[in-house]
Amino acid sequence: MQPLDRCHDTLVAFFCRRPFAQRQILANLEAKELTDDTHVVPLTLLVQAAVVVALGLFLGLWMGAVAGTSALLGGLAAIVPNAFLAARLIGSRCGNDANALLQSARIGVFGKLVLTVLLFGVIFATVRPISGPAVFAGFIAAQVVIPAALLIGGGTERVDTGDES
Repeated sequence: MQPLDRCHDTLVAFFCRRPFAQRQILANLEAKELTDDTHVVPLTLLVQAAVVVALGLFLGLWMGAVAGTSALLGGLAAIVPNAFLAARLIGSRCGNDANALLQSARIGVFGKLVLTVLLFGVIFATVRPISGPAVFAGFIAAQVVIPAALLIGGGTERVDTGDES
């Protein structure tokens, strides 16, 4: 396995806060299995969007249009920064430099934090009327999808690393 692949798997596990990540990575390295994150990450973002839309529709029908719209905006405040981080991590795999991947991850995490703060600021400063609890419900619902997707499992695919065992 190439050092860049090991570095990438470690970064993905760290930033996704996967339970028992180190043990899982070592087991995958020994079994020569890698997580195919180029399919799992976009799928996770789509599931986040679907959960937020479902929550927005539910709250919209149950509590009114303000709550539904607020939940959608809260989910948007989670999905957009997650998509930014995913683009930084997946897009940086093209190179062969582990330091470039680490730098890309740092920029991605910092950008995710800044985007989240900016989106919440814009939402609460410009949208009237707004339901604060619904905004945070949409945000939390979108964030809960990430650990749920990791627990359900992204699956692993056999990757030929060229090493003979």
